[in-house]
Amino acid sequence: MNWEHFRTFLWLRARIRRNQMKRAGMLSLIITSFLAFAAIVAAVTGFAASMIVGGSVLSRVPAPILMLVWDGLFVGFLFFWMIGLLAELQRSEVLSLEKFLHLPVSLNSVFIINYISTILCPTVIVFVPAMIGLSIGLVWSRGPMMLWLFPMVAGFVLVVTALTYQFQGWLAALMVNKRRRRTVIAVATMTIMLMVQLPNLLRFMAPRRSNQRGAVTAELREAEQQAELESAERVATIANTVIPLGWPAYGAMTSAQGNALPSVLAALGLTLIGTGSLWRSYRTTLRLYTGQFGSGKPRPAEVAAAGPPPHHAAAGDDRPAFLEKEIPWLSEQAGAIALACFRSLTRAPEAKMLLLTPVFMVVIFGSMLLRRNADPSEFLRPLYASGGILMILFSLVQLSGNQFGFDRSGFRTFVLSSASRKDILLGKNLSVMPLAFGLGTAVIIPLQIVYRMRLDHFLAIMVQMVTMYLTFCLVANFLSILAPTPIAPGTLRPARPRGMIFLMHFLFVFLFPIALSPMLVPLGIEFLLRRRGWPASLPVYLLLTLIEAAVVLYLYPPVLGLQGDMLHRREQRILEIVTSKVE
Repeated sequence: MNWEHFRTFLWLRARIRRNQMKRAGMLSLIITSFLAFAAIVAAVTGFAASMIVGGSVLSRVPAPILMLVWDGLFVGFLFFWMIGLLAELQRSEVLSLEKFLHLPVSLNSVFIINYISTILCPTVIVFVPAMIGLSIGLVWSRGPMMLWLFPMVAGFVLVVTALTYQFQGWLAALMVNKRRRRTVIAVATMTIMLMVQLPNLLRFMAPRRSNQRGAVTAELREAEQQAELESAERVATIANTVIPLGWPAYGAMTSAQGNALPSVLAALGLTLIGTGSLWRSYRTTLRLYTGQFGSGKPRPAEVAAAGPPPHHAAAGDDRPAFLEKEIPWLSEQAGAIALACFRSLTRAPEAKMLLLTPVFMVVIFGSMLLRRNADPSEFLRPLYASGGILMILFSLVQLSGNQFGFDRSGFRTFVLSSASRKDILLGKNLSVMPLAFGLGTAVIIPLQIVYRMRLDHFLAIMVQMVTMYLTFCLVANFLSILAPTPIAPGTLRPARPRGMIFLMHFLFVFLFPIALSPMLVPLGIEFLLRRRGWPASLPVYLLLTLIEAAVVLYLYPPVLGLQGDMLHRREQRILEIVTSKVE
């Protein structure tokens, strides 16, 4: 390794980071500094607390309990590590070697800097001091046999970071072919989200237990808890023996029992796995940047075997293409914009990633509701459905609240077109409607099957979904016009978030539920009238929801016209923002 090149790359990395923080604005700099300070405080506090716990609380606990404690610490580390990996998935390397190929620089220096940047993340800064503190406390309370915890913890961190870096290098190799880049990012993001949510999915599918505590004595409850603890210990022992990431926890148990051989084998095995992964990452990076990965172009033999491209339509087929279809009761321009934007959403990986968000939210909160209240009251059931619709719309805020940011350079088409700005906003709102209504219906129908609602309540929920969506569109239109931000292709992250724009999007998250809260007034009025003795057969909730929907439908066109005028006045500024260079 050339140490002069290494120092130069360190300086370059620091300069790039400093320039990024300057361009982000003062508010972003303050927030970043506060989060960094909070991470340091959490690291120091975790170190001290873990050392105290290891030196006093865990000094005499059984060895299997000590193994479960380490399992919990490692699972927490992996959970937040996966979240951080999901946030940084779009960047495979801190310094791209493509910019240094024409210079006589060492590949080793850039490779090491990129790997160190993988290690220096908030998860490592917060959790590793806690692991070290716990190890010190256990050495103090249980003796020198626990010194093997230090190489096992180092091997655990090495394996996790090395495998992550290898995974990012593999993605970079796949994304040499630009046509596969967005698909790879979407698939990898979905996979990580599924892995993170796997415990909640398993918990959701597990059978529910009866909650008859009155018939169970204290002795039986204690016996059941002891049986569950022993079962958890057996399962954890088997899992830690088979899974390499569980070897440190198993080694901690055996070291507490006086057997150091598993700890030695665990430290050695983790070191070999991490070193092999780093070597494989280096070889992949070397092959990638020396041109040994193809560009993904089809070979001539494959093109000849495929034959001529198929015709889009058979002879005599007069059916219009998808973008040529007409939507009833809409102008030709608004219909064309709606169809074009909907087709763009169905093909964009951003929309595919957003579709998973409401599914996970419904599964997580739905499992909580199913377990905590097996028989909700008559008025709680439509409230559950309203909450599900609210979560669906909340997950679409990032898309609808920055709808012009996803257009990027395509926003020039709207600026240069003769379509009225009201039709542009109308087409944008209608393009997201199939996603919102489809996901909302997928939430309401299962709730109706599990917790059957009255027919008038079910119909009121379906009408209320339309009202909530139109209100959501009006509020999101204001945010899109006033606070646009460019989005890098294939990602959901703002390219260069400014301070005021970031603040407006942050406040919108809290003001959005307030804007939709009037939709729950009809249900509250029916509840109060029922308490005063009104007959249950009177569909007050449905009638008031229909009136509310009629009011929103009446106000939607004029408000949309005012927003169209606002868009016309700000379209040049929006064009300048969304077409700015993504860095």
